[in-house]
Amino acid sequence: MKYILCFLVPALIFTGGISAKTKTKKQKTYFSLLEAYTQRIIPGIPGATPKTNYHFIIVWQGAKYPETFFWRGENEWLSCNMVKVHKLPGKPNNTMPGMDYAAENIAIEKIHKGDTLELTPLPGGKYPAPGDISNDAKNTLFFKTGGSGWLAFPVKNIAQKEDIRMQ
Repeated sequence: MKYILCFLVPALIFTGGISAKTKTKKQKTYFSLLEAYTQRIIPGIPGATPKTNYHFIIVWQGAKYPETFFWRGENEWLSCNMVKVHKLPGKPNNTMPGMDYAAENIAIEKIHKGDTLELTPLPGGKYPAPGDISNDAKNTLFFKTGGSGWLAFPVKNIAQKEDIRMQ
């Protein structure tokens, strides 16, 4: 009995240590989502149809810059425009109501860790959905970064922001 316990206790400790090491694999984070919202633009021309746009504000956290982003909404696959943004302090008098960020164009290779980006899906894109992405995915951002395959980020909550009325 003494020999069995001497063999069994170290064996349990050793296998427990191995299983603890394999369970600590960490998921890589490429970005954090600050805001996801839709916003209607109401044209200043009477009778013109309002347009609803999606906006995603993210903070890039990847070591390599993002190559491309696509939005898979309820029924469509849209390529995303990427711009660097800065939150506007308070409510400046010279901006339209509903505008919270100032945007600046940026080349994708100049995007670095910590940059705040706005992704805006653009209708009428000429890029078909890649065959290796499921058509069942809804409300999901798909993206690629240096050498990666397609990565998915489901967006659970999308807020409705104040309309922008054109004059």
